[in-house]
Amino acid sequence: MLDVRGRPRRIVATIRERHRAVQELHAQGRSLRRISRDLNLDYYAVRRYARTADVGELLVKVTQRRTLFGDYKPFIYLRFTQGCRNASQLHRDVRDQGFPGDRSVVNSYVRLLKQGTVTAPPPPALPKPRRALRWIMTHPERLRPEVAVGLKEIRAACHELNAAVKHVRAFGTLIHEHRGEDLREWIEQVRQHDLPALRQFADGLLHDWDAVVAGLSSTWSSGQVEGQVTRVKLLKRAGYGRAKLDLLRTRILLRH
Repeated sequence: MLDVRGRPRRIVATIRERHRAVQELHAQGRSLRRISRDLNLDYYAVRRYARTADVGELLVKVTQRRTLFGDYKPFIYLRFTQGCRNASQLHRDVRDQGFPGDRSVVNSYVRLLKQGTVTAPPPPALPKPRRALRWIMTHPERLRPEVAVGLKEIRAACHELNAAVKHVRAFGTLIHEHRGEDLREWIEQVRQHDLPALRQFADGLLHDWDAVVAGLSSTWSSGQVEGQVTRVKLLKRAGYGRAKLDLLRTRILLRH
């Protein structure tokens, strides 16, 4: 396994050697604690090597680890197969897309492509659920271009997720534009899709309908109240638990 410059990856050889040593010592009956001391390795790393029979499972996480340049490899490979083999031009293309790296990295990768050493890069890895959730909850106009492209790809790959994004953004529009009168229509649209979690949220809004509609329609918010509560808590904690209610009341009034 080679890096972007065509050199053998040191970490691959290290993992193979450590896995072989741990497997041999463990087969001899040595405990994981003793192996950890003998090889000067972390106990949990030794346990991982001992429990994994195939070293390839350990190498997958390392060789497929996401890198900054890895996100631009599919684009460079596509342009290369289309006939553009000038490394300088390819570097300018990926730089326009946001790649901050040096041209030497692109030069090395293009050289490997010309030599036929590397094959087509794997498709970009799917984002983690927490990251995808942050993309969905962010206003579309505030998404970076590369993030918007990533969100578009995962929406195209999953029909349910695409529907969920539409409903979440529609609900955000109701909040932003104070359109509480359109809430019932939004709930009916949610019920048309098989989205259990979102349907449960929508049905929960019906339990206190008047309050929810008023909250979505009014320009007033509870921000002022929450701010006052936070101020009272700050004054209370400043007394280190020794202040009585009359002293706390006096401090609150004097603050005005």
